[in-house]
Amino acid sequence: MIRRSISLALLLAVTPATLLSNAAIAASDSAQKIIKNAEAAKGFINLFYDAKSAQLYLQADKLNQPFLLLTSLPHGVGSNDIGLDRGQLGQTRMVQFEQHGPYVVLKQLNTYFRASSDNVAERQAVTQAFAESILWRGKLVEGKTALVAINDLVINDLHGVSDVLTATKQGLYSLDSSRSMILPQKIKSFERNADIDVNLTFKASKAGKQVEQVTPDGKLLSVRVRYSFIQLPDVGYQPRSYHPMSGYLSDEYADYSTAVDQPLTQRHLLRHRLEKVTPGDAPSKVVKPIVYYLDPGAPEPIRSALLEGARWWESAFTDAGFIDGFKVELLPEGADPQDVRYNMIQWVHRATRGWSYGAAVTDPRTGEIIKGNVTLGSLRVRQDHLIARGLTAGWPDRKAAANAAMELSLARIRQLAAHEVGHTLGLDHNFAASTNDNASVMDYPHPYVSIQGDNIDIATPYTEGMGEWDKYTIAYGYGGLTQTESLLTSTLTKGFRYIGEADSRSASASNAYASLWDRGNDAVAELVRLETVRRKAIEDFNSDALLADEPHGELADVFVPIYLLTRYQIEAAAKWIGGTDYSYQQVGSGVRWNYIRPKMQLAALDALLASLQTESLLVPNNVLQALVPKAGNYRKTRESFGSNLGVITDPVAMAEVLSRHIVTQLLTPERLNRVSQAYMEDSQQLSVVQLIDKLAGASLYQDLPSGQGLAMQMRVNTVVIDSLLATYHSPKTAPEVKAQLAARVDYIIKQLKRRSNRGSDYQSAHYDWLFQGVTKGMTDPTYRLITKPMDLPPGSPI
Repeated sequence: MIRRSISLALLLAVTPATLLSNAAIAASDSAQKIIKNAEAAKGFINLFYDAKSAQLYLQADKLNQPFLLLTSLPHGVGSNDIGLDRGQLGQTRMVQFEQHGPYVVLKQLNTYFRASSDNVAERQAVTQAFAESILWRGKLVEGKTALVAINDLVINDLHGVSDVLTATKQGLYSLDSSRSMILPQKIKSFERNADIDVNLTFKASKAGKQVEQVTPDGKLLSVRVRYSFIQLPDVGYQPRSYHPMSGYLSDEYADYSTAVDQPLTQRHLLRHRLEKVTPGDAPSKVVKPIVYYLDPGAPEPIRSALLEGARWWESAFTDAGFIDGFKVELLPEGADPQDVRYNMIQWVHRATRGWSYGAAVTDPRTGEIIKGNVTLGSLRVRQDHLIARGLTAGWPDRKAAANAAMELSLARIRQLAAHEVGHTLGLDHNFAASTNDNASVMDYPHPYVSIQGDNIDIATPYTEGMGEWDKYTIAYGYGGLTQTESLLTSTLTKGFRYIGEADSRSASASNAYASLWDRGNDAVAELVRLETVRRKAIEDFNSDALLADEPHGELADVFVPIYLLTRYQIEAAAKWIGGTDYSYQQVGSGVRWNYIRPKMQLAALDALLASLQTESLLVPNNVLQALVPKAGNYRKTRESFGSNLGVITDPVAMAEVLSRHIVTQLLTPERLNRVSQAYMEDSQQLSVVQLIDKLAGASLYQDLPSGQGLAMQMRVNTVVIDSLLATYHSPKTAPEVKAQLAARVDYIIKQLKRRSNRGSDYQSAHYDWLFQGVTKGMTDPTYRLITKPMDLPPGSPI
């Protein structure tokens, strides 16, 4: 009894003090007050937005745990030239929060330099050898919950918008924090990611040209940027080493734990996680399929075409043994495309037509694709439709022509959807696939156009479905490891060609079989065939190519891709000149490369020079007269041909554009360098002297025609002289090639001088002007006879 009394007395004595202490703590727990009054988004990372102060707080309860930080653009700028498009993904960074005293920092980890060893000390040695980056520091709010304000983390140009604006020559834009804000309705946290949308405003003293075209006030550009905090994938994914013949995109890193006799640089191919219910080579249902979701903002009939094209990949996965391994569905109502668990196909609008993209969020440790994100530009289909209208302008049955134009456009949409989804599955371009019976959707296809009877035929513009190369790549990347060697061997046996970006896109590319927008195994034969189609399309061209209610002044723009129909096949044929043939295959000791046979190079040269002739460049008078000036408030655009005649259509300017395209391809410095070296090694090969002489013979040494062809031939001659001067003075032209050019130009000067002393005054003046120009241009690197060349209207993308 006595003891109980004492205990009770003690309890009564300490309780008031204890309660007072707890109350004091509660009063000073600022973090709990913020959480209580804030709008919460709870999930992978908990976020709290205080509407009164417009402050966003993050619960830093995942310290020293790596995750991914990704910026993206949920809304785009709308300019293809600038490239800041809706859905664009920025840099994926592996980061982690760390606490240092009262501060929390966000550190970007250095994932390129690593050690895969089990030795902790060895891994630590690499970590300590290379720098990391502190992206941000914030002070913890007082309280039991680790809460930190992150406004200054997200009101920040981590996406690099200002850098893009500078790189695209829009001027010096800087972030204006006073006009930037967090968008509270777009603060979301899901199971595996948390997203924050901010509206960033960039200001400049002078508006950029392209910015001004798409922004109400070009000096103030407001862009919505998304910060995504993404959980790293669960363990269990098996990385796969990259092989150059795999057809895949890859990431790379330096592994300092590899043995001295092993490569330091390691590469993983990029792919989704896909597992069979029953492991092994035999076909099996999958544990979880790869599912892509289409943006419901895509209208019909585009929507159905996109779904159909993207679903082509289902057959490739089935053939690889993954039953129901790949699916494409319309994004369900209520589903949020921000959720990292949704692979998205987005339909994106811009002010001008531009590229579509297949991007992916990947785990930098393994190459695992976490989320595929396809961006499809909506204006490309209109370009395809425009081309189809131009090709079918001569059809008597206008309803059939309209239907055919729409079918071609939708066929291209199906192919485009498959192509871009392929990138997000991990696949690289294969720009040589068109030379293997269009073996892959990962090439850039040109519509197949032919002449049937009296009409141009566009009934089968594109190959439908998966190609053999596509089936191989899915089997290689997603199938069993035991199959990879046999699959690589089979590609060699079947004669598959695979060349990606490295030696395809640029004018200096050397591989004769890797080109964009070409067709067929024989680039020269296809150029000759397509030139016949082009001439037919030009001769048949008329105002029926216009849309309903379009003014006649718009007809000239429809004519542009018809006149330039062979532009891509010209590039493909030019690659035979000084061209090489090789493969990424690494089988046996006979791996080698070689130059294209001399006979093939000469055939290519002759075909290109035929395209340079007046007969190819002429526009029939009835067509020319139909290309009336634009009416009223309609204006020329980047898609229009330039003119030296004011608003009047200028056929000589068209000839200048096409001839410059041809001659520039022929005289690309790296091409001439290869021609020179091949000839020095083998005198049977085409030589620089032979090439220049044949070019001059097809232009400068030809007798001038009469009529419209006179001005065209004069312009072509001028283009040839300017192109020779540009190549001669180019720092990329090898010295021994410059010596050959100097010798041939010296001979050309003598021929021009001789011609300037005969013929009519008009012709004599032309050759004398060329003579004086080339003489001056050889000593003055900046001098050109045409001071402002006509621009080649944009071709890609189609």
